[in-house]
This record gives sequence, C-alpha cells and structure tokens, in this order.
Amino acid sequence: MKKKDIGIRLGNSTASRSIYFHGLVVLVFALLGLRMFYLQVYQEKKYKYLSERNRVKFRRIDAPRGNIYDSRNELLVTNGAGYRLVYLNERKIDEKTLKEISQLTGYDEEYIAKRVKYGEIFPYTRENVLIEDLDPHKALKIMEKLSDYPYLQVQTYSKRKYLFDTLASHVLGYVKKISVKEYEELKDKGYTPRDKIGKEGVEKVYDEDLQGKDGYDYIEVNALNRAQKIIRNQPPVSGQDLHLTLDMRLQRYMENVFKEGKYTGAFIALEAKTGKVITMVSYPNYSLTTFSSQISYDEWNKILHDPRRPLSNKAISGEYPPGSTFKPFIAFSFLKDGLDPNFKIFDNGYYQIGKWKWRAWKRGGHGYVDMKKSIVESVNPYYYKFADDYGYEGMVNVTKSFGFGKDTGIDVSGEKNGVLPTPEWKKKTWNQGWFKGDTINMSIGQGYVLTSPMQIAVAYSILANRGVAYKPHVVDYLERDGKKEYIKPEVLYKVNYPASYYRVMNDAMEGVVDLKDGTGKVLRTPGLEIAAKSGSAQNSRYEKTHAWIAGYFPAKNPQIVFTVLLEGAGGGGSEAGPVAKKFIDKYLEYYGKEN
Repeated sequence: MKKKDIGIRLGNSTASRSIYFHGLVVLVFALLGLRMFYLQVYQEKKYKYLSERNRVKFRRIDAPRGNIYDSRNELLVTNGAGYRLVYLNERKIDEKTLKEISQLTGYDEEYIAKRVKYGEIFPYTRENVLIEDLDPHKALKIMEKLSDYPYLQVQTYSKRKYLFDTLASHVLGYVKKISVKEYEELKDKGYTPRDKIGKEGVEKVYDEDLQGKDGYDYIEVNALNRAQKIIRNQPPVSGQDLHLTLDMRLQRYMENVFKEGKYTGAFIALEAKTGKVITMVSYPNYSLTTFSSQISYDEWNKILHDPRRPLSNKAISGEYPPGSTFKPFIAFSFLKDGLDPNFKIFDNGYYQIGKWKWRAWKRGGHGYVDMKKSIVESVNPYYYKFADDYGYEGMVNVTKSFGFGKDTGIDVSGEKNGVLPTPEWKKKTWNQGWFKGDTINMSIGQGYVLTSPMQIAVAYSILANRGVAYKPHVVDYLERDGKKEYIKPEVLYKVNYPASYYRVMNDAMEGVVDLKDGTGKVLRTPGLEIAAKSGSAQNSRYEKTHAWIAGYFPAKNPQIVFTVLLEGAGGGGSEAGPVAKKFIDKYLEYYGKEN
C-alpha cells in the first residue's frame, strides 16, 4: 500500500534555508549601512570634532607681564623662566609610577599622590600640575631624564623676576596664582583659574594693564600625546610697562637708613605740586621673590609672628596717633573760630579742669605763649585751653577738610582711613559718651585720633601749596610699543582758608627749624629754608613715644613734602628729625637746591 503525500516539509529543503540565510545577511548589512550612514553623515561633525580633539591639543601661551621701571628708567621688575612639572595621565597612577616620580623629584609619595588626585588639570591638554614652581636646578636635571618618564613633562612659563628682591617691596607688591575667591570676583573680566595676578602694591592696582593678552598654539600630537608640530599659532601681546615716580637712588638710601638705625616705621617724600611720590619706605620690608614663589610653612610662620609686622605697609596702612604733627591743623581751627594768633596765655606747666590736670612736656611750663611759640616749642597747654574754649566741632570740621579720616586714593593697595573721632563715632564704637578729656586729647593728636604717614604728608601738602593737595601716586606713566599714557596730576583737596592763616603757620613752622628753642633745629641746612613740625605720640604698644616729623622745602616755594614716622623710637625732633635730615641732604646731593 502506498503512503499518501500530504505536502508537508520538515525543513530539509536546501533552497528554503538559503533564502532565509541570504535574507538575514542582507538585513544585517542594511543595518550596518544605516549605522555607518548615521555616524559618517548625520554625526559627521561630532566625530570629526572628537577625532581632531584627540589629534590636536590647545596650548595657551602666557602673555609676558609688563616690566616696572623707576623714574630714571632703572629696571626693577621683569620676567624670567619658571618651571612646572606636569603629569600626562590625568588622575590615574599606579604604585610603580608613584615611586618613580617620588625618587625623581625628591617629594614624598604621599605628596605626589595628593597632587595627582587633587592637583589642577589644565583644560584642553588635560595635563595635571604636580609641581607648580619647580626649582630651576632640579628642573634642568629632570629634563635630562624625561625620555625615561613618558608620563611627565617639564613646562617653561614666564615667571615674575624681582631684580632687587626687598627694595620698595610694599610699593611694588608681588604676583601669585589667583585664588578661588579672586577668580569668582574677576572671571567676568576674562581671568581664568590658571592666571597669576598681582596680590599687593602696584602689581595689584595695575594688574589688568600689566597682564597683556595671552596667545595660543594648536599642536598636533601622536598616540603617546607627544607634540609633533604646531598647526596654528597666535602670538601673545605683552602687558604695558609701568614707569614709577620713585627715584630708586633715594629709595635705596632711605631703606638703608632704616636698616642701619634698626627702625620700624615709614618715610614718605612727594612733590608738592604734582603728588608724585619720589620715596616711600615701609620698614621692615619683605622678600618679593619668596612671596611670588612657594613659601614654606616655617618661612610663613616666621614672618607672620614677627612683632615688627613686615607685611604691613606702614606708610599707608599704619594707623598711629599723630601727636604734635596734628597741631598746625588744630591751630587752623582756632583761627577759624576767631583766635588772634598774637594773643598770649601763660603756661605754668599744666592745664586744669577741676581735679583733672593735663601737663606740658616741659617741667614748669613755657611762660607766655602765642600761636607761633605754641608750634615752635610744641606747647601742649595752649591747645588744651583753646580746645576747651572752642569745643570739638571746629577741630573736627577743619581737620576733616585737610583729609584726616579719609584715604588719599594713592595707587598702592591696602590704604586705611585712620580715625577722626566724634561723639557719634565714640558712641557707635565704644558705646560711651564724649568727655572734655576727649576734646583736650584730640587737640594734641592723642586720644582716639589715628592717622597714616601718607595722610600727614597730604595734609602738609595743603599747607605747602596754600590750600591745595594733589592726589599722591607712584606711577608716572604706562608704556607699550613706545606709546606713553601719563598719570596727570589730580587735585585731591582744595580748601578755602584766608592767606593769613598759611602765612602764620609757615612762619611758625620755619621757626621750628630756625629758632633756638625749635624742636626741629636738627633740620637746619645752610641756604635752604625748611618748614616742619615734630611730634612725639604716646601709644599702647611701646614704652617710648612714636617719633614724628613732617614738613616741606623750600619754605617759600615748596617743592618737596616729607614725613617720618618711627614706631616707639622716642622724641620726634631727636629721633625722626635726623632721619629726615639725611633724606634732605641726599636729595640736595642728587637734585641741588635749585630744584
């Protein structure tokens, strides 16, 4: 019997299997084709960018920072070569590599591991900075061995170079890497987290002018991330140069005077008719090279705990009781309140209110005293009496017009305002009322009154110019490619007091130097008339008084204003006076009496 064929196939047909197989192959290749089309056509720009990014690296070229010169074109600050060590594997490191880097650099493995993990990674190049400020000698040794360390690179960059290290350190300031806080404040001005910026002095105030404009390289690299060739380049533009008003011959000389005398304090000399500062000393000074580099904990701790506070710019941020250098301005307030400068009182050695006595510095007193004698011999009871008679308001208003209690706006960072006390100020600050004793102490530059040496210099400029002071400045002009931008003299204060007030005060201040009992007779200089006022200010830090002297010359046509402050040195005439005299003699040696 034959079996009936019912037309069912169980998969043993070769033709059928072939059709299914070819269909599957076509489908796979179709999908691959579609994927290739998507990647090569639709996503072409993306993957071309990623490919180029792996092949081409961007490298920023730091713009050379502008140089700084003194008034005679002596170079003070420029740029030299700095070295940094970078790691090319971002944050990946093994024990063997860690040990090799430690042995090569001399840094312990823990430090290197922390730098790899937390150190700065440059954008674009992805280089991890291990050591930012590499010692030049060590850098050159490492460079000789780099072929054995393909994961390391020594980079050269422009580093600030201070040719005289400590000279005029408070005026110049220094440059260091931008902090996180500073970056947040400055990023809208185009600063980056990699930038080095001015931290103090003119380096800070004129940072944007000194910075210049960075350039860049686009570099082709190989599979090992090694540079092969520069594809495109934009050269950097150098920052502007600063030309200072300071004469470094005088600056060196006066800093040496402070060094030899072991003084702590400040000295200022400026041009009365322009505000140009020709000398500005704050002593002790500090090393700009140290602060612009990596400073060790021991070095920082030593500076921080130095009782003479070398980081403080005493010329503009030191706040001191001015003592008797304040008296000429208090005398102006008496004149304004109607006091006849020829009116005499008798000084028996003290001024008394009830049971309270305020004494003269001279035992037994100065006898009969008018305004001129009160300045020449620095007679305290004269000021006690008329301060008590006229009150504090006139003194505050007049001294405020001479700039006390306000900053001068000098182009050096860190200036402070000082204190010009009032009853409102005392209530707010100390939660206390105002007493007669406060008024009396204020009249001789004691009590709550605090001034900086620069404020004194500016106030004496008003006396010298008979009513005008120019804003003090230490930069004369900025220059790039031969084009100069001058800082023009700017009137800071203009006060309208009668010419007679200035004649009275100038005559009295000349007497401080010329008369037998003058407290500033140490300044006497043949052929040169000098007007000055000394001061000795009690303070809470030292057993001895602060020593002050301030003045100007030539007295009839003033060109130079000077101020000396010596912390805890003693009498103003006996201690600060000789320092001022040394400056005057050296100035005349360089410039002559005709200037």
